[in-house]
Amino acid sequence: MNTIIIAILAILVLVVIAAFFTGGMTGLVDRIKGIYGSQPIDETQAILECEGFCNSYTSLPTVEEYKTNYCEKKFGLDTDNDGSADIEKTCSQLGIICQKISDAGGC
Repeated sequence: MNTIIIAILAILVLVVIAAFFTGGMTGLVDRIKGIYGSQPIDETQAILECEGFCNSYTSLPTVEEYKTNYCEKKFGLDTDNDGSADIEKTCSQLGIICQKISDAGGC
């Protein structure tokens, strides 16, 4: 009985490996990326996040992560509401001005 179960599991593993190497897993991988990947947002949400980074850096200027996020994070914006990111912009490209970060040398 155990031999049959082991044989079935071995065949299943071989099928998964064969599917992986022949590209059969591409659709599955794309679906997983779609679920767990970054989702596009609208410009208003991106602006709110940028203002949050600025306010956090103003409160805790020793935490460089807030400045790094403000300067480098790119937001995938959905400008035509089709569910996919059409353009990527940083906080400064969105027109957000953070005086505390500018005073600290800017981006």
